Amino acid sequence: MRIITCASYFGTGSSAVTDLFSEFDNCSFVGDYEFRFLHDPDGVRDLEYHLIDNNNRHNTSNAIKRFLRYTKFLGANPFRKVYRRYMGDEFYKYTLEYVDRLTELKTEAWWHYDRMEKGGVFDYIDSAICRMGTFLCKKNNITLLKPLHEKAYFSAIGREDFYRYTREYTEKVIGSMNRRHTDFIMVDQLVPPSNLERYLNYFYDIKVVVVDRDPRDVFLLDHVEWKSRVIPSKTAEEFCKWYEITRRHRKSERYDPERVYFLQFEDLIYRYEETVEKLIEFVGIPGKNHVARGKYLDPALSVKNTNLKQKYPECREKVEYIEEKLGGYLYQFPQ
Repeated sequence: MRIITCASYFGTGSSAVTDLFSEFDNCSFVGDYEFRFLHDPDGVRDLEYHLIDNNNRHNTSNAIKRFLRYTKFLGANPFRKVYRRYMGDEFYKYTLEYVDRLTELKTEAWWHYDRMEKGGVFDYIDSAICRMGTFLCKKNNITLLKPLHEKAYFSAIGREDFYRYTREYTEKVIGSMNRRHTDFIMVDQLVPPSNLERYLNYFYDIKVVVVDRDPRDVFLLDHVEWKSRVIPSKTAEEFCKWYEITRRHRKSERYDPERVYFLQFEDLIYRYEETVEKLIEFVGIPGKNHVARGKYLDPALSVKNTNLKQKYPECREKVEYIEEKLGGYLYQFPQ
């Protein structure tokens, strides 16, 4: 099973890529939901940092517990069933198996971070009161104990073992969504566009399409239409700073061309035939399986969401500011 995923920056059009590969009959498609359990805070990447790069007697345990809490929220929360919708109970089941393989000692112990996460200073006060009560009650043979011990997880496994266990984990998790047992599966946002060299170690077979988009269109979509405020789009000045900061990694990061393809979203619209051919070759999916061509990705419709400065002339000054500050990121739209 080969995994295909998109990595993007918010509003850059990665759904066009998921739409494209959903038109292939030998590629399973699991929707536009972003499966971010590898790179979100307390995800697998943070786990690697604390188990491998910054291993010490407290970090490992705290990182594993935070990972378990985060993945339980994703996959075992009765009020939030997105992961369960695609994987049933298998996601959290495989997560527990994964943690068992990473852990060399599971016991009882605690440190101040446990106190902080249970309520900080209030938990210390509660414990102090309880200890004082225990001391007083002992004089009268009354038992009043405040348990101080937590579950603790200790590990000092090597990096290659971590990668091996992680590859097996991701293979099981993604495989549980491949209900049709196809040769390819499209899963959105499994990895971020930055630090990809590290994330590629988590998979046996993956192709990543990094998608970016003209900054003027990203700004206008959020500033005028979406008004999401997920990104700073109230002013062009803040937007330009944000846009440059989130792309700065590309000045030093080099992508593996065998596993990572950089796609300018507009090319998929204005150079559809040429770009689709390149994507097919990159992914290694047979072109003959493109049986629903144009069903989900129609360039004639998608073009309406490009070159939006023509649609919103009232934002001319903001657009001109973006053009001045982010000239190197602009797409040359055809006349």
